[in-house]
Amino acid sequence: MRNKLRRLAEFIQEGFPENLVAAFKYSKSQSLARRLDLTSKAIAFHQGRAEALWLEAGRMQTAAEIHATAQAELASFVFAYLSGDPRECPDSTIEAMRALGRQGEADIVRSLSGR
Repeated sequence: MRNKLRRLAEFIQEGFPENLVAAFKYSKSQSLARRLDLTSKAIAFHQGRAEALWLEAGRMQTAAEIHATAQAELASFVFAYLSGDPRECPDSTIEAMRALGRQGEADIVRSLSGR
């Protein structure tokens, strides 16, 4: 499971200023609270970035805004998984994987969500 979570963290990490991936490595013994905190920060960061990009583009969707929104969705799924409810948003997370160009790795989401 940790390798799958670490892989998802790698997709979320892009552009995020804190080291989220390190929280999911085997060699690090990060607490669940720390992982939840970092994941929550990643959600807020990518949502804020998506909103700023949307406004900057004159309230129009751009590839960068779609990418940031997908990262926020993926971070939300990881948060749901860590808090014990991964079945809440697997379909939208699979769509987010497609938006990130990672449709071939959507099986990670299916596996973690129990689908």
